[in-house]
Amino acid sequence: MTARILVVDDNAANRALLQAMLTAEYYTVTCAANGEDALAAVRENPPDLVLLDVMMPGLSGYEVCRLLKADAQLSHIPVVMVTALDTPREMVEGLECGADDFLTKPLDDLALFARVRSLVRLKRVLDEWRLRQPEVLGDAGGEALADEPTAGARLLLLTSSVSVRRTMTAVALELRHHLHCAAPAEEAAATADLSQYDLVLADMSGERLDALRVCSQARSSEASRHVPFVLIGNRQQRAALFKGLDLGANEYLLRPLNRNEVKARLATQVRRHRLQQRIQNRHLASLDQAMHDALTGLYNRHYLQQHLPRLHARAMESGRPLAMIVCDLDHFKSVNDRFGHAAGDAVLRSVAARLSGGVRTPDLVTRFGGEEFIVLLPDADIAGATLIAERLRSAVAGTPVALPCGASISVTASFGVSTVLWDEGNVELALRRADAALYRAKRQGRNQVIASSAGAPVAMSPARTAALQRAADRFGVYG
Repeated sequence: MTARILVVDDNAANRALLQAMLTAEYYTVTCAANGEDALAAVRENPPDLVLLDVMMPGLSGYEVCRLLKADAQLSHIPVVMVTALDTPREMVEGLECGADDFLTKPLDDLALFARVRSLVRLKRVLDEWRLRQPEVLGDAGGEALADEPTAGARLLLLTSSVSVRRTMTAVALELRHHLHCAAPAEEAAATADLSQYDLVLADMSGERLDALRVCSQARSSEASRHVPFVLIGNRQQRAALFKGLDLGANEYLLRPLNRNEVKARLATQVRRHRLQQRIQNRHLASLDQAMHDALTGLYNRHYLQQHLPRLHARAMESGRPLAMIVCDLDHFKSVNDRFGHAAGDAVLRSVAARLSGGVRTPDLVTRFGGEEFIVLLPDADIAGATLIAERLRSAVAGTPVALPCGASISVTASFGVSTVLWDEGNVELALRRADAALYRAKRQGRNQVIASSAGAPVAMSPARTAALQRAADRFGVYG
């Protein structure tokens, strides 16, 4: 896994050593000799990870880290503090200022590379979601990582250790998290659905629990792939802990647990997870907006153009019919002219609701544009589609629409119906036939349904419509 790494250290020998180590692992490395140069380098060309010395003249590593994590555009870049100071107090201070990890000199090659791989992988997940975020909805990195709340997370703890459980219970209470401690007998049920948690902690010292296997299974499931996973082990298990990072674990804690370190590391994981969730939710919201009409809530023309070929291909493959209805409101311009555009919007919303309420479950109602709607009817032939169109016509015309001004207005619509023929390579001809039938309905007086086969459009007489309705009521064919 290649990545761009910025090494920040005031000691030239340390910079050269780290650059050589990382370059040998095929990373692209740049260096900075002080905090000011580091900030400038990150802003000019953001790296995938920053290895940051703590003790430097001018801006210290802690200050540089705080500035990076407070910047909404840069806060997602992982920062690893590298220092000769290895006291718990120094480590906690580094984590509390936003660092993602804290490594002590002399560096352990296994620890360094495992951390780099893990943090780069997490950063790229965030990058992928950020790239999907449309600018029209605002920058996905509009809030800094430090702004993410940390309280109220749902934690799952898998351990048989009384001391670990006691420490984690105290930390969860202090951070206002909801902690579920699974007893050994409950571990199978607890790990069946990890997606319900905001963070999972698994103790590697348990005899019955294979923490690495649980981690691997969590990462192979789409539902729990992005749930933070924290391993708990001792110094003799460091190789296994590093392997866990490669399997997808986000973090590890060494026993005996230091309560302040646990608090700082969990806060970092919860913040990062919530940032990712926020970005994902914005992306899903943007997809929803791209597919739906903002006024009526119906699927829009763009979605119709993407979905219709798939429906056509499925119909051709299965040999089942596919019909469509084109609906256009009658004299809609006069509504806007008489009552204003707010009234026109109310009419469109009401008609959309009536159309949606008058179709079958598999049918799809879309707003094609303006006052025109298209309904797709899988597994419906021309007779069944015509019957549904007549039901929709009655629903639209049946009750006056209440307007924002307090008045009400009667609305009617014209409908054209067609079906896709088995030997047609696409649905364009069927759409044209339905559109031609619609315009014939307009010319013949509006507020009516005209069905079209491969030939000329055919008007449905009231007697024929009544007969089809009776057949549908008797046999339940088209309801």
